[in-house]
Amino acid sequence: MALSRGVGSRLRNAASRARHVVQRLGWTHAALWLCSAVGRRASIHFFVITIHPIANDLRVDQTLGFERRFLTPDEIMHFASDEGYRYSRAFASEAMARGDRCFGILERGRLICYCWYAAGAAPVFEDIEVLVEAPFIYAYNAYTDQAYRGRGLHILGIDAASSEFQREGFTDITAYIESDNLAPLMAARKMGERFVGFVVLFRAFGRFRWFATPGCRNAGLSVMRRTDASTDRVRKITGKTSRPA
Repeated sequence: MALSRGVGSRLRNAASRARHVVQRLGWTHAALWLCSAVGRRASIHFFVITIHPIANDLRVDQTLGFERRFLTPDEIMHFASDEGYRYSRAFASEAMARGDRCFGILERGRLICYCWYAAGAAPVFEDIEVLVEAPFIYAYNAYTDQAYRGRGLHILGIDAASSEFQREGFTDITAYIESDNLAPLMAARKMGERFVGFVVLFRAFGRFRWFATPGCRNAGLSVMRRTDASTDRVRKITGKTSRPA
């Protein structure tokens, strides 16, 4: 009897969460969320691909008292050593070696929100990488300090970074979000980001393989296998490390 009650409770919780996803994100995201929740146990990952247009009339509010800019290499390594942040020194070294940049929001010298940006290929899982081509730029590994969540800092950071990228000739920011990572999906909807497709990564015959919908090309995104990958150097970048506020 207790086992039946436990199963029934889990089913009710799942149904309630599914209704919440439908109400906030729609049936398409609800289906992807369900597939992701079930597929994760079988090493199947569903990623939603979004585009954030860089508007021509960007206006970044400068009255909130936060410093918003690209971090210097020294700052990146300094903050990587702080307890509680979501990127390691090894991750930072690899990202900077690829030419990736980190845009941060600071308060009195403390990094409270950041997002990484890549104009070239970046790793996803093991020997799989994504490439976003100009005039798109790829955003990944976003994080907001827990004490500052709920204040819209991720949106503020995206807007501030967009004004910089616009001067460099970029027109859109492309990102992926694991489809069961509801907080950033809702933040993306709030920011007016456009859902353009999805990518499925799955393990078969000992290797990760993928399927990408045709719409991913509209975001300048392609998925490929990294030919020089090695398991001790290429680290996994998951939806968990890209949870915006």
